[in-house]
Amino acid sequence: MHIAVCDDNVADRKQLERLLKRESDKRAASTGIIYTDSFGNSASLLSNPMQYDAFYIDMCLTEGTTGTDVVNALTAQGVNAPIVLCCSKINYREQTYPENVIFLDKPIKVAELAQSIDHALEIMAKAVPLIELREDEDTIYVTEPDILYAEEEGRNVIVTLKDGRTIKVATTAINLFSQIENHPTFFAPTVKAILNGRYMEKLGFRKVIMCDGKKFPLHRDCVAYAKQLLAEYHA
Repeated sequence: MHIAVCDDNVADRKQLERLLKRESDKRAASTGIIYTDSFGNSASLLSNPMQYDAFYIDMCLTEGTTGTDVVNALTAQGVNAPIVLCCSKINYREQTYPENVIFLDKPIKVAELAQSIDHALEIMAKAVPLIELREDEDTIYVTEPDILYAEEEGRNVIVTLKDGRTIKVATTAINLFSQIENHPTFFAPTVKAILNGRYMEKLGFRKVIMCDGKKFPLHRDCVAYAKQLLAEYHA
């Protein structure tokens, strides 16, 4: 478990680091080691937040920035990992947050910290896995149902999302498929395309018609699996 601590109170931040280290020692044989990175400002954290499994946040000393602002920024970047808001000068419980946000009171008690980690692990287990799509100047995170299909064009793969957006990824269809093949809804009807089986409309002779009318050739070796997906999502 890789945790990020973002707290602009140095004393509180150091205390939480120590408590997490002790908690890691206790859990090493069960839930595993807890690795912790600490930040005194949100800018450093927000530069690469997707590497973390959970966040402990309290920003109450920096003018113009609160823990709520950090939560909003994380959510905007696509983070769905558990976020623990540590209540001190600001009672975050009085505000509304996404379901992955939980609360912890300061000064932090050992038993309550342990409970928050257990809760975070429960949220992690239920979280929908994210798929990373890297454009030239940006990285976009989507879920499996967000992707309609992907087509290789030249040196790029054009990923079409369910909402109509397209994302140009500098890779091949084979490489992209290797990243997402753990999602059983995806299959490759040819070496140049990837389809999300949940959005197939129907099958023709050696072709697939998607829900938006787009047609793809279908290799004979993929026919049986395509029929299986079609039956599953059009039952």
